[in-house]
Amino acid sequence: MAVKGSKLRDSIDRMVESWEPELPGIDLEIEAAVQRINWIFRRLRRRMDETLADHDLSYEEWGLLGHLKLAGAPYMSTPGKLAQKQGLSSGAMTNRLDRLEEDGLIRRRPDPGDRRSFQVELTDKGHEVWLETVHAQAAKEAAIGAALSPRELAQLNQLLRKVLSELETD
Repeated sequence: MAVKGSKLRDSIDRMVESWEPELPGIDLEIEAAVQRINWIFRRLRRRMDETLADHDLSYEEWGLLGHLKLAGAPYMSTPGKLAQKQGLSSGAMTNRLDRLEEDGLIRRRPDPGDRRSFQVELTDKGHEVWLETVHAQAAKEAAIGAALSPRELAQLNQLLRKVLSELETD
């Protein structure tokens, strides 16, 4: 299976070519696209895991910090809302919050609107660590931009948007 309009070949081309005799009736162009998306995702995720390991964070902990940071000032939320966003039980959220609080990345504050509850607040250290990881990862992800011209990157985004929009209707 040659890449249409290009002489550039990659490991996916070779792999999918070897499947052709075993997968009659399967659109191998679609299979190749799915395989490329998966391989790119795995490589980016591995790089992200390395970045987070350098900061002693799990992907899930980083996600929680991101929920607080990206929500904007005052960078606070309830444990219930955070658990819902991350699809966690209250017990699992408590464990995650305990770890992040122990590391000084969040603090628990009494909820002024409900004396029985508390708010989770991103600390200055939490802001700093989250931004460090984002910038470190962005530098690693710059390889995507290096492989494409600005026009090609815009085209890639448009094509991926189209595919994702179709999948979101399921």
